[in-house]
Amino acid sequence: MPVEGTQHPLETVLLQEVECTGQLLACLDTERSALAKRDLETLGKTTEAKLQHTRQLEQLEQQRAALLDELGFASDADSQQFCFDSLPCGASLTRLWQEILDNTRACRTHNLSNGGVLESSRQHVEQALCILRGQSGTPSLYDTSGGTATNLGQRELGKV
Repeated sequence: MPVEGTQHPLETVLLQEVECTGQLLACLDTERSALAKRDLETLGKTTEAKLQHTRQLEQLEQQRAALLDELGFASDADSQQFCFDSLPCGASLTRLWQEILDNTRACRTHNLSNGGVLESSRQHVEQALCILRGQSGTPSLYDTSGGTATNLGQRELGKV
């Protein structure tokens, strides 16, 4: 049990999760801006930062689960809330957990939005390549994995 005036270990981990989810959310905002500007250097840096934050969140989740286990609680949502409610700092833990959930939802929304921008860009590039190859519209052939593939049998623009 923590000494009076110090944070409970769960509170420390949850604060770190709040910080990390906030940083991930900021990365996703930066990624959105870089996508709009087609800033490949920033996209590369942002991708690496997102990966680091994701790894850190996985570690923090494992730490939280271990702390819950030490206290005799499972790591599912109901058991976790029972644990929070059993501790003197329960209100703070619940507030922090809600902030983590809110940040995670926002991250999911931003990530889906960024993915949509990337998919739209990919489709535009694919259409431009079709035009350059002398094909009309988007490719309608399917490869062995079920994805669409361009007709690779045609000559490339600029080759004789």
